[in-house]
Amino acid sequence: MKDIKTASKMAKPFLKWVGGKGQLIEQLDAQLPADFSNWDDVTYIEPFVGGGAMLFYMLQRYPNIQHAVINDVNSDFSQLFA
Repeated sequence: MKDIKTASKMAKPFLKWVGGKGQLIEQLDAQLPADFSNWDDVTYIEPFVGGGAMLFYMLQRYPNIQHAVINDVNSDFSQLFA
């Protein structure tokens, strides 16, 4: 298993997806609590990972994220990896 921090430094969104969060990252980041970067042992949960833009941004920007749980249930998306 790769170290989540090492993987995040190399990672970029793996797919351009309609409805992706890539263009909304700054607005979404602004919604986090002001002291989020000071929280300890954070688990990031992304129910709609899509291409992963927000996931990779969060892992790179916030080293206090120790665990990530991701999911995406989309039959069109799933067929790309079948």
